[in-house]
Amino acid sequence: MSATEFPSPGPGAGINSQIEINRSKPVVLRNSRLLCWVTLAGSVFTLIMAVCMVLLVLTQVFPLSDLNSDKGWSAFRWALSACAMGYMCPWLWQMGRTMANYQVRLDSRGVDFILGTKKKPQELFLTWDQIAAIKHKRVGNVQQYFVQGTNGSEARFNSYTFFRPRKVARLIAARTGQDIQKA
Repeated sequence: MSATEFPSPGPGAGINSQIEINRSKPVVLRNSRLLCWVTLAGSVFTLIMAVCMVLLVLTQVFPLSDLNSDKGWSAFRWALSACAMGYMCPWLWQMGRTMANYQVRLDSRGVDFILGTKKKPQELFLTWDQIAAIKHKRVGNVQQYFVQGTNGSEARFNSYTFFRPRKVARLIAARTGQDIQKA
């Protein structure tokens, strides 16, 4: 018996392909806590800006004796800006809170998507042989990715789910041995 018949010891001993080596290393992908906190801080900042803009509206409108068309038009523009900031505040707050809970676990069994909130978890587990396709679609300024299962299940994530959705899709594609297709 020669030494070539025995598997070499080390991280790839007994594993036949690069895909199997990749699958053997468990990885958990989450959004950066720092970026989630920046999103939440942006929400607080937009609230402060909305309040300041409402104060500017009041300074333009009052006293009513000095109100003219220029001041009225300026007050209207500031009020419109305050509304936009006011609507952005809860949207950013919700986005920061939900993005903090999203995660994807890649291990030797398959991929586990946890895309819901703590109160309403939405979990999907696909084994590696159940993944039929990984698709990419760009809608406006949003990168959307779909991981489709052979049983009809589908995990969707985009740039509002993960700050770097392409990285998530590439890791899944590398572990399945598939290419990312255009949808």
